[in-house]
Amino acid sequence: MLQKNILVLLLIIGIVSGCSDKKEDNSIVEELAPSAFENAFNESKELVLLIKNNVLILDSTTIEALIVSHNLKPEGDIYRSEISFGNIALKKVFKCNKGVINTVHFDFYYDSLNTELQNDSKSLLGFLQKELGDYTSTHSSSSMKTHTWTVSGNIIDYELFENGFTFTIRKNHTSIKPIVSKQEVSEQLKLTDILINHIYNDSISFESSSMSGIQSLFDVDFKGKSNALAFSKTYNENILLSGSFLFDQDVLSGIYFDYMYSDTTSKDFVSDAKIVKSMISELFNAPSEVATVSVSSSYKWINTPIILEVYGDGFSVILEKSSL
Repeated sequence: MLQKNILVLLLIIGIVSGCSDKKEDNSIVEELAPSAFENAFNESKELVLLIKNNVLILDSTTIEALIVSHNLKPEGDIYRSEISFGNIALKKVFKCNKGVINTVHFDFYYDSLNTELQNDSKSLLGFLQKELGDYTSTHSSSSMKTHTWTVSGNIIDYELFENGFTFTIRKNHTSIKPIVSKQEVSEQLKLTDILINHIYNDSISFESSSMSGIQSLFDVDFKGKSNALAFSKTYNENILLSGSFLFDQDVLSGIYFDYMYSDTTSKDFVSDAKIVKSMISELFNAPSEVATVSVSSSYKWINTPIILEVYGDGFSVILEKSSL
């Protein structure tokens, strides 16, 4: 009888011990599962080290090498993917030219219930300073603070905003002469020439350009409103250029350069429009879409959101965020 009771007791102890082991195993698994920020940190670390170690080389590495590993989906020559880490969402954007990566954006968005953004951003800044050294410049606006590093001929921007942060990595073209404008450009087209080059170099982008950033790129007399910058210039007394930059919470949302020619009999606007079209095509290839009606023609490119519209008395260079 005593031996039977001992066997029963040993059986009970074994069952309890087994349950305890399972609970302990489950708790270990739970402890090992990375947090939302740990996932975000690992993605950030991988991106930065790819650039730092010259594994990802802008204007050289093809997108084919990253499509599967980053689950990218093509939209023309732009490749995107989205990942959710619980209360942190990551949007990846790889911009390409003929399949070669020239710009990368990693946008991390925090859920409104996640209150750790301030601490998380400090941790990331510490990592960046450890890996890349002190940032070369910093900029603050009403809605964003940006730290910038120059690494291996690239510019790395770490941008902090109200509900997240962004990594923008682009080629440093500051020491390179404009690629377009191989011949002297007429005075009335110089600002458009500058605009197109800044778009190509990613100095102007919907993801990161602020009011102060735009003002630093153009030597014109801007008139500012709460959500817009505007200017106008007259050339040869018969050409009016009206330029405007629109913003949504201090982030660029649209650009409009409108040329009006009072002397339409000379058809100067036609030759100027052809020059602007060749400027864009030289960088972004031939237009992918041409639409012509009785009073206007519209040109669109697959590799850029630029639209050129030609009318009976002028033309417009347009960029709108919705066209991305």
